[in-house]
Amino acid sequence: SKLPSPKTPTPSRQPFSNPFLLVAKQRLPVFGRGMIQYRQGKWGFRFALSLRGSVFPKALALALPCAVISASLNFAFRYYEVTDMGNVGINVLGGFSFILGFLVVFRSQQAYSRWWEGCTLLQQLRGEWFNAFSCCIAFCNASPDMRDEVAHFQHRLVRLISLLHGAALSDVSEMERNSFEFIDLDDLETESVRFLEQSSNKCEIVLQWVQRLIVEAHETNILKVAPPVLSRVYNQLGNGVVILNNAEKLNDFPMPFPLAQMITFMLWVHWVITAVVVGLAVESPVWGAMLTFAAIFAFWGVHYICLELEQPFGDDTNDVPLCEMQCVLNARLRQLMHVRARTPPHFSYNKHKHVDLSLHRVSLGGYSQTRRTVHNLVTHSDSTGEKPMTITESQRFSQQMPGEQQSELHTERLEMQDARKSAHSPWLSYELPDHESRQESSSSILAQALSSLPPATVVKGRDPEGHESQSVDGGGEISEGQSAAQVRKLPSCHFPSEKASQWC
Repeated sequence: SKLPSPKTPTPSRQPFSNPFLLVAKQRLPVFGRGMIQYRQGKWGFRFALSLRGSVFPKALALALPCAVISASLNFAFRYYEVTDMGNVGINVLGGFSFILGFLVVFRSQQAYSRWWEGCTLLQQLRGEWFNAFSCCIAFCNASPDMRDEVAHFQHRLVRLISLLHGAALSDVSEMERNSFEFIDLDDLETESVRFLEQSSNKCEIVLQWVQRLIVEAHETNILKVAPPVLSRVYNQLGNGVVILNNAEKLNDFPMPFPLAQMITFMLWVHWVITAVVVGLAVESPVWGAMLTFAAIFAFWGVHYICLELEQPFGDDTNDVPLCEMQCVLNARLRQLMHVRARTPPHFSYNKHKHVDLSLHRVSLGGYSQTRRTVHNLVTHSDSTGEKPMTITESQRFSQQMPGEQQSELHTERLEMQDARKSAHSPWLSYELPDHESRQESSSSILAQALSSLPPATVVKGRDPEGHESQSVDGGGEISEGQSAAQVRKLPSCHFPSEKASQWC
């Protein structure tokens, strides 16, 4: 009720109003974003000039006054000729600084360990629950008769997993406003959601809902898998709760009070002693001010770093980005619900072509686009009825592709040609012809275009009985009109022309 009203219109159906269960469609501002992303640059010091998330302002606020006081005391001691306590004070300050430095460094190590442990635990938590969801999607019944029941189960489960992860982050969060994004919660039962609002153990309740949903799905044959295999899902869900309790200990058990109290008290004593002793021991007030500033800035800077890292689940800019972690999980869940992600890709197996298990260097970001470009080049003449392209025209067409795709296609063509020259298999020795003036048929263009990629070559020919056919070969300098008997030394499989077009 204390949250500001969203700028976007409020949905007409709002069965709950707790800030913990804000509907993602409202797109409220995201609070508590941490983890400053930075690049060190070529020389590694440009990022150090940034003040966002830095402890420099706090350390400067204490180091500058101490330096000014040290210079002022230096003038006063020189004026009244007080110099007897300089050497003794330096020895005492050295021993005191050694003990304080040990304690500050020890606390900084513990603070970083707590911060890194918090990041690691939340990453493991997300991985366990996402893997459990992925297993449930994979175990679903593939029968067409169960399609509607499976879809209902999957959409119900994906919303509960999103809610489960958000509830876990809410339990460990120390942010002022625990508002996270969830996959559409509008159609969940209103009474159950209200019960969840009033509960103090939201994560455990949602976990119980998920486990019960899986049990019911297995009983109704929606999850078609053996019980021992399904038990791994329950193990992963349980492991996530154990990891969550380990993360909660970072909030429940802070740095021990005596240690934090002693370090803070010694820092203030060190602040006073440094200003006095340096003012006595150093003759130049400028040098005294500089040395005082350096010592105080270093000690208090490391101390403030400890305070930033000891509690990793807060609102500070250096804390763990809880809101971003929830958004990342939602994005992965939504991608896994796509039909292409739920079904493995089809594979056209060819025993002659795939027996070698050849290796190819490709970029997953542009490989499919390159294949589509080559496919459009090959099938252009067949679909429009125009005159087939020559090799020169096909090269000009490939030059019109974007620079990165053209470079990748050219590099891959060179690697494939080198591999075919060095290979011992006879079906990997095909090379593009050098003559450019001869008109090629669409099937010959297909053979040239696909030679730069892993697939086999489709060529026209005649079988031993004299009938026209097309064959799938891996190489050989073959051309249109050449009989199949002339290339019988190459492993090939003949099939009718209409099936060849379907295969293409």
